[in-house]
Amino acid sequence: MMLHRFERILARLEDALAGVLLAAVLFVITYEMVLRGLFGHSNLWTDELSRVLLVTMVYIGVIGVTRDGGNIKVELIVSALGEKTQKVLVKIVDVLCLVFSLAATWLGIEYVIESIGFGISFAHSNLPFPVWVSQLIVPIAFGMISIRLVLRIAGIGPSEPAPSVEV
Repeated sequence: MMLHRFERILARLEDALAGVLLAAVLFVITYEMVLRGLFGHSNLWTDELSRVLLVTMVYIGVIGVTRDGGNIKVELIVSALGEKTQKVLVKIVDVLCLVFSLAATWLGIEYVIESIGFGISFAHSNLPFPVWVSQLIVPIAFGMISIRLVLRIAGIGPSEPAPSVEV
């Protein structure tokens, strides 16, 4: 029961963070467009910051896709399988994704540590933080995806996977 409550709170936090990031991206881009269009002035930092925010938003969005079971599937093959086989296949895919996600988390941590060692900054745009701060999204997001996959493997989360988009 406590894990189910944790899962619901986590889902709300993930969705709220994605919404805040979307609003921030829209604000920064709108600010730059108004500044450039009305006043003929441009800031170097707006392009870089909007890119960092957009990449962060995508990583946070992938956590939600993992939570909702909306990962890419070959529906033609999956739908031809029996229900029990489909459930076993989903568990196998989740375990394989977990292995990948844990590896990406570890490699992301190493990448951030290496960037800290080099002391790289956003020199051309004057963003007031080092590059490694923006790179933190990689290990954080893959760590969260790992948590989501563990919860899915344990049967905690949305009971039905996200509906597929068929063309």
